[in-house]
Amino acid sequence: MQVPPMLPAPEIVRAEFNRRFAQSPENATNYLHQLGVDSGYIKLAALERNICWESASPWRPLELTINCSKPEKDPRAIAAAASRGPAMESPDCGSACSGSPSGAPQCDLCWENETWPGSPEHPAKPGLRIAAIPLGSETWGLQYSPYGYFPEHCIALAAQHRPMAITPAAIERLLDFTDLFHFYFIGSNADLPIVGGSILSHDHFQGGRHVFPLMKAPLREEVSLPAFPQVQAGIVSWPASTLRLRSANRQQLQAAAERILAVWEEFSFPPASVFAHGEDGEGRPVRHNTLNPIVHREDSDYVLHLVLRNNRTDAAHPWGIFHPTENLHHIKKENIGLIEIMGRAILPGRLAKELPAVQELLLEAASAELSPEEVSRRAAANPLTAPHAPWATAIYQRRRAALRRSIPSGSPSDGPSPLAPWMQDAVTAAFAQVLACTGVFKDDEIGRAGWAAFLEKVNA
Repeated sequence: MQVPPMLPAPEIVRAEFNRRFAQSPENATNYLHQLGVDSGYIKLAALERNICWESASPWRPLELTINCSKPEKDPRAIAAAASRGPAMESPDCGSACSGSPSGAPQCDLCWENETWPGSPEHPAKPGLRIAAIPLGSETWGLQYSPYGYFPEHCIALAAQHRPMAITPAAIERLLDFTDLFHFYFIGSNADLPIVGGSILSHDHFQGGRHVFPLMKAPLREEVSLPAFPQVQAGIVSWPASTLRLRSANRQQLQAAAERILAVWEEFSFPPASVFAHGEDGEGRPVRHNTLNPIVHREDSDYVLHLVLRNNRTDAAHPWGIFHPTENLHHIKKENIGLIEIMGRAILPGRLAKELPAVQELLLEAASAELSPEEVSRRAAANPLTAPHAPWATAIYQRRRAALRRSIPSGSPSDGPSPLAPWMQDAVTAAFAQVLACTGVFKDDEIGRAGWAAFLEKVNA
């Protein structure tokens, strides 16, 4: 493994992080983040190539990014990876703590990646450095993501290689994190396939210095939690079914969250296709309900969002009842994880070529006054536009006259152009539909009845 020049050894980095933390937590995180930039682990040049924009939606304006550096993952491959490998740990958590008997990291989040020399099966991660932080009764690691989905995108990772688990202990660790770093939000992906993130096999959180659309969304309805009088609660006006809890009393907030988690794990509401338990293909019992817990601070208040998730499938929805429907997979097929559930789309890098090709096709079609049938035929004939053919044709049918007015001077094919506002809006509308698919309680009569039944059980 080629180590970037002047990169301090892991134990030196941890000692320096601790020294700076004693002066100021922000001083410590600035040091660790800058180290990742200087070492090249955080690849700023690659991140700057990402395509980013913000567009209106029926809820809040949504944030969209086409991430050109992160590979697209299949949800079924993610689920298969989650089922492999036992939990492993080393007795010395001052260094790597999760390795396999061979010493190789078991996944991309294992601490062994910090010093692993690399192999054909598991490439090295030169430039990675991990600080040690106390969360709950455990020592966890803190590192920064090389993908940088938002400013100072950090990852807190368990020393032990063990599966994701949304438990009362996880909620406690999230609150501990915001006590350590009040300027960062922190949240967890769900711990089940389909609704979890891209790595389910290693317990971890994600955080950073960003205010997401979910955090800015108003409440649709205030709710009462009589057992927790110092906790303000409400249903957020958001496509994913979300409760917001706010309190300066950490103990009551944590207890309220634990109550909601316990009730949700056992809650079923057949009219909304929500069932807490079922069986897998071999008849073994499986759990379907989980949630995304997300914490940030506002002055002295803790603000905790709990996004209700369910990973059931059926014959009509083989990818997931609350997963994006197949007509949206041309935009987003992967699991809808923590970052996206908060309103920031992480779209696959292939779209950086495919969407401009769709845009060019539609402008050319408008200029030539082609029929929708001809647009569909041409879209299907081009490998770049074929996955988007029905969607592109629908855009053309809705916007044909407006597209003619938006044709730039000269030929639409005079070299690459950035996505036009109308194309950005069309992609944003598709992502809004993706988010709406995740909602277990839709904004309709059945959904409102589901919320009422669930909250009644919480308060029972």
